[in-house]
Amino acid sequence: MSLAAILLAALVVGPGSVVLASFVLRLPEASLERLAPRMLSLAVGAILGMALLRMLPHALEHGSSKALMGSVLVAILLLFLLERFRILRHCHEFHCSEHADRPTRIFLGNASHGLVDGIALALAFQAGPGAGWVFALALVGHEVPKSLVNLMLLWEGRERGAALLWVLLPSLFTLLGALAVALGLTFVRSLAPYALAVGAGFFLYLALADLVPKHRRHTTRSEALWQSALVVVGVGLILLLPAHG
Repeated sequence: MSLAAILLAALVVGPGSVVLASFVLRLPEASLERLAPRMLSLAVGAILGMALLRMLPHALEHGSSKALMGSVLVAILLLFLLERFRILRHCHEFHCSEHADRPTRIFLGNASHGLVDGIALALAFQAGPGAGWVFALALVGHEVPKSLVNLMLLWEGRERGAALLWVLLPSLFTLLGALAVALGLTFVRSLAPYALAVGAGFFLYLALADLVPKHRRHTTRSEALWQSALVVVGVGLILLLPAHG
């Protein structure tokens, strides 16, 4: 596991996604509303594939199945509680009444979410560099739509430079989360299988409780086909990765 690769991936996922979103935001809103769910579809497939085809099998080869599955459950419950008490909170809607005119809530939500992203990203690299970079791509597919929404909300009545800073600064927490996990696992290798199980739990919650419900809303048949195909492509990217011992 290369610390430099993990930090570079965290830089791409965190600040990189925000910068990319600021350029994508120049597109017409109709195009953005069509693009965002497609990016999320690819992310869903890759995140589910990473959790179920890479991280859990790898963890189960090196630890007790009961303890590891318990770690998955703890991770899912932890994220549920963080969202339930609005500590970890964000949305993908372009007109979000909950976050409008609340820059502090957006900042704190993005900071906590970025920390979790960084932790999950470092854990993905435990399954191999290829797996780590594919998961980084999936996270970008998740983070860019979120950053688009945040920028649209904060640009109303504010200088665009100031709004960009409100979104860019908390994205740096992705680097902190990735660095903390990467350094911790360097010194405590025996915890790696359990860390992988926790990461898989994070991914399952992110895909099933956060991203999938947004795909169950009414849409056109052609758009449903696009989204379904991209989910399959996301899983396929994980299947194409070489085995990592």
